[in-house]
Amino acid sequence: MTLTGLPDIAGMVDRPALRRRLDRAFQLPVTLMVAQAGAGKSVLLAQWMAGHPEKRFVRVDVRRTDDDVIRFGRRLLEGLAEIDPAFDDLSPLLSLRGGGLGIALLEALTIQFADLGEVVIVLDDLSRVSNPSLLTDLEALAEMMPSNIHLVLATRVDPPPLWGRQRLRRNTLELRQSDLAFTEPEAAQLLQEVAGRPIEAESVGVLFAKTEGWAAGLQMAGLRLRFKPASDDFIAEFGGSDRMIADYLSGEVLLSLPDDRREILLRMSALDSMSAELVDAVTGTAGSQLVFEMLERSSLFLIPLDARRHWFRFHHLFRDLLRYRLRAEDPEVEQNVLLAAADWHLGHNDAATAVEYLLRAQQWNRVLDLVFDLGVEVFERGEMATVIRWITAVPDEVREHRVDVSLLLAVLFLTEGRPAAAEDLLSRIKADPRASVSQCVSAEVYLAALAQWRPRPQASIDHANRAVAWLENNRAEAMPDVLRRGDHGSLLTIALVSGGRAHFLAGDLSEARRWLERGLGSEGAAYSVWRVSALGSLALVEAWCGRTRRAEELSAEALAIALEVGLLAHPSVADAYFAAALVAIERGEPGGAALTHYEGMIRAHSNRRSQLVWIGELELALMQLGGGDAERAESMLVAAGHTLASPPSPIVADRIRVIRSRMLRAAGSFDQAVRLNGDEKPDSPALVFELTAAELSAGRVDRARRLVEQLAEPAKDEILRDVERRILLAWLADAEGNTAASRRILADALEFARPEWLVDVFVRAGTVVAAQIAALSATPTEFEAAILERSRIVRSAPGVQPLAEPLTSRELEILSFLPSRFTNAELAERCFVSVSTIKTHMAHIYRKLDAANRNSAIEQARRLGLL
Repeated sequence: MTLTGLPDIAGMVDRPALRRRLDRAFQLPVTLMVAQAGAGKSVLLAQWMAGHPEKRFVRVDVRRTDDDVIRFGRRLLEGLAEIDPAFDDLSPLLSLRGGGLGIALLEALTIQFADLGEVVIVLDDLSRVSNPSLLTDLEALAEMMPSNIHLVLATRVDPPPLWGRQRLRRNTLELRQSDLAFTEPEAAQLLQEVAGRPIEAESVGVLFAKTEGWAAGLQMAGLRLRFKPASDDFIAEFGGSDRMIADYLSGEVLLSLPDDRREILLRMSALDSMSAELVDAVTGTAGSQLVFEMLERSSLFLIPLDARRHWFRFHHLFRDLLRYRLRAEDPEVEQNVLLAAADWHLGHNDAATAVEYLLRAQQWNRVLDLVFDLGVEVFERGEMATVIRWITAVPDEVREHRVDVSLLLAVLFLTEGRPAAAEDLLSRIKADPRASVSQCVSAEVYLAALAQWRPRPQASIDHANRAVAWLENNRAEAMPDVLRRGDHGSLLTIALVSGGRAHFLAGDLSEARRWLERGLGSEGAAYSVWRVSALGSLALVEAWCGRTRRAEELSAEALAIALEVGLLAHPSVADAYFAAALVAIERGEPGGAALTHYEGMIRAHSNRRSQLVWIGELELALMQLGGGDAERAESMLVAAGHTLASPPSPIVADRIRVIRSRMLRAAGSFDQAVRLNGDEKPDSPALVFELTAAELSAGRVDRARRLVEQLAEPAKDEILRDVERRILLAWLADAEGNTAASRRILADALEFARPEWLVDVFVRAGTVVAAQIAALSATPTEFEAAILERSRIVRSAPGVQPLAEPLTSRELEILSFLPSRFTNAELAERCFVSVSTIKTHMAHIYRKLDAANRNSAIEQARRLGLL
């Protein structure tokens, strides 16, 4: 049972009736405990947990720093790992969070929970979290988790409209301020426990009425009665509100303590968490351990933070009251304690906590210097939000003189998926007269890197051109070291890869290939993240060109490197996954694209690369078309246009027009397919292919020939464009009555496409071309047979699965592997995904097929015609 962070419950009043009410949490998914500070939430939870040694609890004492989802997620997984070490394996999924915990982690948690037995997850003081994405994902977790998992939330205020669905279904237990208020007999017992002697019934009644059963107010009154005998004046003057308690604490309890203890107590209040060694260091005294023991005996709101009782904190309310008094008496004392605490933590290799103290002490320049030293370590842990918070907590007037800080912050914004903030800062650096030439060049590099976020790739191309030209001509120039990846070689690689991506998104595939190959050959490509990124982007270019074998090799190399160095969950792998999916689509295997496409989408969404997400949306539409579901393909494209923050890049916008033209042509709306382009001259070979196919389908041979004549001879590497051109020439020859030429050209096209297994290009040409292929030979080749079978599938109506909840395309892909008897680990290695991903999909398959195991799932799938 994980009990880290529980307050000492010795001497507290047991509340069996409330504990029994709380026992309902074992039957419900969510329990919500909402009450003001000092209402006794933590104590009640401690008593309840201690009263159930047979149960397993994971308790997270929520901190302000948990707004950084990486930190919160890591602490949650650490608690769960104490019950089952397998939860440690889920930590890489935190990289795919997309602002919250992320769907990948939520699904993996759900699967791991299923085999865990009954566990209660307690999140204490959830009101300290303000990250809306995290709160939304916690609600999603409550919706997804199985019935053996229970979530208990203690908070000072209602979470924003969370848990609404649970409440409507009456699946939530709620305890509020009125429920936690002490009864008069409980108040009498608490006053006696704290004061150390019985209190007259009349005095109890007055104090109970004034505090309205508020635990903190009663405890304060008990402390006063411990140090001084009861008096009518005290009873009459004592107030039960926060403000009155503060006045009382200042005037009575602290003055009742010996001077040395009082001074130590006030100094301790400046600390967020404390140990005897730390308190000795900041107060310059010895024997702090004795002070801790005295505080525990006196019930002075001291909460242990570890099982060994080495680290403690004050109750938030009590701490804030002490700090108020400390600042009123001598503000410099708090400042000195904060600086001493920062130095102590630095000396104990805890720079992150030192930064927090320096921020409170307003030591801005020390904060910035320390952030530069610490930034890489925190960055590599994925805690970008924490570093951003540190930097932005420093006033603008201090930061504006530090160009190096602005550059670091811009890179962090970019990595965190906040392109607008990054672009604004980088543009200001370029215009700042205080910025050095090397800093301006670094800004150019990172502006170029915005290619996958912005719909205007030409801007990134311009930035990349300027950056590369300067870097290649000034190789000896020292560059600003940003996160230890600001050296000359790294910047050149980033600029080349970014330029390649921008040329690809602009539709210039030859230039994209040239830039990306230069990037792969540059010095900085030795760093695994840059290499995986470049390989994946080049694989995507090659897949777009129809060079599926080369694309497959590059994608596999990128994923193998990512697997070897632990980067499979990193956003940089998205391009490689999308390339693998596009290869499957072009080969006429849209079902085989589902899993890699899904993995790519998770990674593209994780840092909000909208242009890469657009490629994923495009692939999804192509997969639907490959399954014969044109209506769903169109609805998905419409939905993407509504949900994505920016319009698609030119290459994606062009392919969307091609898809819509193709759907109109397939529906017999040939004129509409042509008019979709308006009066403009078609500006891409893919669109020319579609418009020509529409004209040929409508019988307008002359107009089709004029369009074909516009097609330039494709470049050597433009295999897909070359095949499209040959298909059109064969179709045109047949329409003009030249059957022999048509058969010869079509046979050449098939032979040219066969090594890359480009099935889909023939399928999307339509039924006329399929009939011509069927007429070539009575015994079609394996490649021709694949084209004809895929054409038949596309022409038929999309199949309806005989399941109440149909399997998704990626679940169907995993299902197809089940008869192979691959283990989960072998499947994960084959598909370049994590074992937890495979387990997630397997669990969904078993549930939807109502199967208990793999054999049962295979049998059921075969019975339903799914295998």
